[in-house]
Amino acid sequence: MDLKVDYIAKLARVKLTSQEEKKFSKDLGNILDHFKELQELDTQDIRPLTGGTDLKNSLREDKEHALRQSTLDYTKTFPNKENGFLKVPPVFSAEGGSASGGE
Repeated sequence: MDLKVDYIAKLARVKLTSQEEKKFSKDLGNILDHFKELQELDTQDIRPLTGGTDLKNSLREDKEHALRQSTLDYTKTFPNKENGFLKVPPVFSAEGGSASGGE
């Protein structure tokens, strides 16, 4: 199986040595082989698992809570605010990648 570990590493922005590429290629191949084994299992009489609990719609009602004084104190000292929100420098640039210029 031709695993493109170098391509996956590039997408993840991870630099691998050739030794690491060989190791991860082997490891990934073993994982995929295990999934092939699982696909061969007869699951005809097995009921699907839908979750680890019998609870249904266990959602809580949203309630409005007043901000704690300590939270209000932090926001007062924050240097940049806009329309009631804390304004921070951008993390991503419009072109993609990080706004700081690093890859």
